[in-house]
Amino acid sequence: MATIELLRQKIHNANQELIEAIDISIELRRQSPQIKSEVVKIWESFLGQFFGYIKQKSKASKDNLLAGVSWARLNLF
Repeated sequence: MATIELLRQKIHNANQELIEAIDISIELRRQSPQIKSEVVKIWESFLGQFFGYIKQKSKASKDNLLAGVSWARLNLF
């Protein structure tokens, strides 16, 4: 059964994996322009799949997962 604690743990684990992927990406991008463009493609694919899945599941469930998320509060930049 899903619980808030299970969600927290899954998000925490995913965040740790993404931090590692970011660090690897930065290291790889320094190697060559060809590798840099391949890293960009990998990230574009991941982000497209990620946001696409959120959109698909939100539409199917009629519950927008991102509704109520304040992009300003995320302090992205």
